[in-house]
Amino acid sequence: MFKRSFLGATIAALVFCGSFSTLNASEIPESPVSIEKNSKVPLRVLTRPGAVMYSDAEGKNVLKSNLPTFSSYFVYKRPVGEMLVSGNGMYQVGVDDQGTVSGWIKGSDLFEWKQTLCLSFTHPDGREPVLMFEDEDYLAALVNMAADKRNAAVDGYYTSIDQSAAKKKPLPADFPILSMEPKMSVDNSSNFTLMPILDFRTVEFEGREARLLDIVAVSSTEKDRKSSDLRTNTEYLQTAVEASESKADKLANAKFDVVWVIDTTLSMGPYIRKVKESMIKISKDIAAQKDLDGRIAFGVWGYRDATTKDLEYITRNYTPQLQGIGDFVNTMDSVKETTVDSVVFDEDVFSGVSDAIAKTQWRDNSIRIVILVGDAPGHELGSEWNVSGYEQSTLRTIANESNVEMFALHINPPKTKKYNKIAAKQFKTLSLNPGTDESLYWAVPSTDIAAFENASNLLSNAIVKYASTIVSSFKTSGDDVPAAAGTAGEQAAAKPAENKPDVQGPTEETIMKSLHAASVTWLGNEANVTAPRDIEAWVVDKDLKESTKQSMEVRLLLSKSQLDDISTLLKDVLAAGETNQVSGEDFFTSLQAASAVAARDPDKLAKAGNIAESGLIPDFLNNLPYKSRLMEMNNEVWESWGPDEQNAFLSNLESKINSYAAIHDDTSQWIKLNPDDDADDYVAAIPLDLMP
Repeated sequence: MFKRSFLGATIAALVFCGSFSTLNASEIPESPVSIEKNSKVPLRVLTRPGAVMYSDAEGKNVLKSNLPTFSSYFVYKRPVGEMLVSGNGMYQVGVDDQGTVSGWIKGSDLFEWKQTLCLSFTHPDGREPVLMFEDEDYLAALVNMAADKRNAAVDGYYTSIDQSAAKKKPLPADFPILSMEPKMSVDNSSNFTLMPILDFRTVEFEGREARLLDIVAVSSTEKDRKSSDLRTNTEYLQTAVEASESKADKLANAKFDVVWVIDTTLSMGPYIRKVKESMIKISKDIAAQKDLDGRIAFGVWGYRDATTKDLEYITRNYTPQLQGIGDFVNTMDSVKETTVDSVVFDEDVFSGVSDAIAKTQWRDNSIRIVILVGDAPGHELGSEWNVSGYEQSTLRTIANESNVEMFALHINPPKTKKYNKIAAKQFKTLSLNPGTDESLYWAVPSTDIAAFENASNLLSNAIVKYASTIVSSFKTSGDDVPAAAGTAGEQAAAKPAENKPDVQGPTEETIMKSLHAASVTWLGNEANVTAPRDIEAWVVDKDLKESTKQSMEVRLLLSKSQLDDISTLLKDVLAAGETNQVSGEDFFTSLQAASAVAARDPDKLAKAGNIAESGLIPDFLNNLPYKSRLMEMNNEVWESWGPDEQNAFLSNLESKINSYAAIHDDTSQWIKLNPDDDADDYVAAIPLDLMP
């Protein structure tokens, strides 16, 4: 059975037409129509291909024909009744929500949408490209097929597309595929293409929940706004079938930024010295390979703790500018462990990782790598010594957004098994890179320095080997790792360390696969690969040949003011929870007393069955198709939790608040959609993982 619901996806105009208004000031509505009667969220529309704008509600006088496909407008007057349903009614539209009316557009020439959901592609490694179908029912029937029949049909589609691109055989006249995700990684940062969700079905796909999604793809520029229909656009067809391997030669110029994040507390002395030794070995390998000169740069962050001032620092960047290996070896001599012990076993791991991601002076267009080395877990959220306010899952999402690969060397003291489990969970989450199924994590006994040396050398040498043989390594790392072939770096990586114990952790092949995934992203950015654009199509959010793999991820498109609204809500809830734990009042009484809530509707809050009914939730978050513990929160749920679960919930909110602040201040994440937008009107596509 299908559950059917209408979704819109909020997007602002990427290219607006100029104002064509011929109305008198008295005729201009004061504000746009809202998406619902009791909502303050304005209704917007996207134009269909060939849309026409008129100066009058009767559609007699044409202002402009062939409006750019999927241009966005606010709605000032909306048809009702039969005229709305039939599509024959007229919409009065404007380019902003300040009363700038442009004209009238027929309902049949536009789409409505009501919410802030959009889509992006997941990392392409390990899955098939997304097929974009013209017909909803055709895709639904395909999803419901037996696996063998569906796989045969899907393989046939890919073969037909490849043959058509090679000009061996034209696509069938009744070909059901409208377009396809490019085989290369899409660079959506430089060529922003928004994919709003207009409609969806929740379906069962091989026993798992999946969604069929009606989307439009909207280009960020009016330049060459040509539909990506691969049946008619041969240029896009050729681009879509190009695999990353066909561009592998570009990787010969790729740069690698390798940043170590090292616990520099008292217990770490022997391991810091081994890292130094590893750096010296790497320097010799690089010196023997002139082609690596300038292509690999190194950095190091030290982290300690905030438990006592005697530890000198929480984090320290020893390399404000990344360095070549020669200078870096000298810099490592200044990285030393403290002579004072910490008050507790946990350290501020998350501050070290956060600062390395956000504050390292990464070189432009480099492959970014962080290597975490530590023997203790990070302070969990809620701890007074967790300075960053982050936990591992949020930091992993932030690393994804920053294209940072992470590897983790976890040193396990034998007498701290409880802490080792906590640290293992944290380090594994941090080192689960996009495009990989396995954490790039090594568990190293603290009693065996040789084991740490072995793991450290394996990782370091593999990175150098990959950099020195990147073109051939890239082409083969999805299958077999290339054999070493003569250079010092290759020989060092290929030769097993003598008398070194085995270490629990990834193999060289797994390291190569992770670096391959990072290279796929790099190539997509370098080749300026764009997503399909100016089309409407149906897709499924899973790989059609492997239902366990997610092919598309949902994001929330928010303005800065909307992000601030969510942050304010979470601060209110956080304050209420903390007050409740001290005062013993029920949760909603504490929430009602929160300072930011005082100006809202206390009666509605008092009668609410949960936070979703409280009147506190911003309009744009209502009715989103994802489950949220926050929405379900009420007195009974709160009281059913023990102190640990309450603290975990509140700490998670704190982490989200901190991530919103980081996004708010990161200018690279904000997109100017309208030509005349103020900075506060810019939007960012926020991963659902960062929603409460």
